[in-house]
Amino acid sequence: MMKYLVASLFLAFAGLTCAQTMMPAQREALNAAERWLVPVDTQRYADAWTMASESFKAKVARDSFRDGIAAIRKDYGKVEKRSGEKMAFRGDMPAPDQGNAPMKAGTEVAVLFDTVFAGRKQAQEEVTVVLEKDGVWRVAGYYIK
Repeated sequence: MMKYLVASLFLAFAGLTCAQTMMPAQREALNAAERWLVPVDTQRYADAWTMASESFKAKVARDSFRDGIAAIRKDYGKVEKRSGEKMAFRGDMPAPDQGNAPMKAGTEVAVLFDTVFAGRKQAQEEVTVVLEKDGVWRVAGYYIK
């Protein structure tokens, strides 16, 4: 299982894109991830759950998410700095010459942030966003390590 997870993460971030060369879909995905982190950072966890994708809500009940994320984030404290967005498509990535092509529903983008929390505790946050059927990017996963 661990080998699969490591291999998946390696493949997911093998094609990292820096912020200067973002396709419009990547910009939209990054904006969705950043918007979702606002209620997380301000401890409005129920709001963050409400903003998440249908797949996220189907996997994690609101109360479980609220209690779990509160326990995890308590150990880190307040965000002092979040930077270094690295991004990768999961699944079908558009060809470089088709950067403005519309994305298909179900397309996922993983965003990796380098984050400094209170007390200078550093971590990486991975926020996965998915393009849902209604054309809106929403968070489908969050991991902190």
